[in-house]
Amino acid sequence: MLFRSKERRSQLEIARIFLALLACVGILGAEYRLHVAGLVTAILALLLAGIARALRQFISEQMPDTFHEARTNILLCGTGLVITGTVATYHAEESWSGFFNALQPNHFLLLAANALFTATAMLIGQSLLSPMDEVDSGTAIYPTEYSWYYLTPVLMVGALGLASTLTLRRSYMSWYQLIFFLLSMLCMVGASNLNNNRNNNWDKLQAYENVPNNDDRCLVYSDGGLGLADSDATRSAEERWRRRIVLQRGCLALILLSGVWIPYLMFNFSENIYRAPLKVNPTVDYGYTPEVAVEVVISMYKEPVEDVATLISTLKAMPNLRESQIQIYVKDSEANIEQIRTRTGANKVTTLPNIGREGETYLHHILDNWDMLAQHTVFLQADVHNPREFYPRIRNYFHPLFTGMLNLGWSGYVCSCESCGDRFNWGDTTHLFPHIHDRINNSTSCENVLLSYKGQFIVSARRIRGVDKSVYRFLHESFTNSNSWAHQEPYLQGRPDSMSAPVYGYTLERMWNLLFQCNDMDVAWKCPTLLSGYRMGGSIEDCQCSDD
Repeated sequence: MLFRSKERRSQLEIARIFLALLACVGILGAEYRLHVAGLVTAILALLLAGIARALRQFISEQMPDTFHEARTNILLCGTGLVITGTVATYHAEESWSGFFNALQPNHFLLLAANALFTATAMLIGQSLLSPMDEVDSGTAIYPTEYSWYYLTPVLMVGALGLASTLTLRRSYMSWYQLIFFLLSMLCMVGASNLNNNRNNNWDKLQAYENVPNNDDRCLVYSDGGLGLADSDATRSAEERWRRRIVLQRGCLALILLSGVWIPYLMFNFSENIYRAPLKVNPTVDYGYTPEVAVEVVISMYKEPVEDVATLISTLKAMPNLRESQIQIYVKDSEANIEQIRTRTGANKVTTLPNIGREGETYLHHILDNWDMLAQHTVFLQADVHNPREFYPRIRNYFHPLFTGMLNLGWSGYVCSCESCGDRFNWGDTTHLFPHIHDRINNSTSCENVLLSYKGQFIVSARRIRGVDKSVYRFLHESFTNSNSWAHQEPYLQGRPDSMSAPVYGYTLERMWNLLFQCNDMDVAWKCPTLLSGYRMGGSIEDCQCSDD
């Protein structure tokens, strides 16, 4: 697309390429739900598409007799399908078992759609999104015929967006992306028409040179014989036929695109259609007066002391955390407590039994400091996850006057309260989520749950104390009591469990948003991923729940 060997590029074509690149940059820049797995898979898909096009061109030139055989199409399409599918599921699940998990029945519709589109591509020997061959003026019915290929991605984007709004009640497309996407499609269609018109004009010039100047009648017989016919009448009939074909196709495209894009845009950009469930006002302890503004609680095991010291110094370099108190809980019985305190500059270092990982540490701190909680507590592990994105997330979203609950891990993962689970093969098998929700909200209807990850978040004392202390005792005892339900069947379901590495820890890791009553679906929709970092037109409200 960027380079052509036969002829020099015109200024109009250069302008089109510049606009297309600008549109692509705009789409990517406005996207706030970027994931590493998605980017890796998209880049690989583009590379494989280029390789497939090159191979197809090579085979068509070197082996024209076998080019249209099914085995060639199966080789090109099937290889790309296997590679992209394997890489996508590996990165999504973070283990090679993810490839086999993708074959489970709950992915049936996705697999069926994948198989359908792949089989179609094999049969026609072409990509469904864009043509793989250069424009051939001899096969084009009309100058605009080639542009019909580009209606496929427009229709596909609209269909996927409509499906998203009807299932999740939200789509992630913004007005910025919509404008840039339409601009990119116009550039692609304009390119095909430009090239096609240029080729057609060149063919016409050649044809004019071959037509005798002394007669305006052409030799045209359907059986291949020679004869004279009225060229004006023939051209008029062909022109009417071409216009009828274009009109029919235009009407069909208009019906399809209107039927998909009109409801999609209505659902996606209207606040009155498919609104999120009504917000439940959290129970907040407004009567509590803290003595400390911010306290950082770190759960440490055998992490290098230098790394913990770097973590603390980086946090205290932030304006809103400069005066924070540092509390380190160490679960290594052989650790030198005084050395850790001196080298990290922590205000307090406490030893705890090696039980329950960071979840038990956080619950212990809440119960042990119930009447001494800071206005905001930053709960962290000594080895924070995603450090490159972790610090900007605090810097961009934590505000002492606004923050009630701010998750510092993955965002946007939602599950049903009654049957909660995620794509990492975790599931709430004992229905702990609805049980805790009922104890907090006095049996208020529990619909969807906003999951938390990574075990790192900031929460206010008002939010913590808004939940009855007995709930924290129940959750803490589930860690520390070896005979509790959390260490027994049927909860374990055969999974390995120990007091230092309990299965129950993964459940609590996902429950912090529910526990601190931050279940706002607008947070699930608006909060950018850690990789994206921000949302165009967004604010600090996007990723957190306020106490007000």
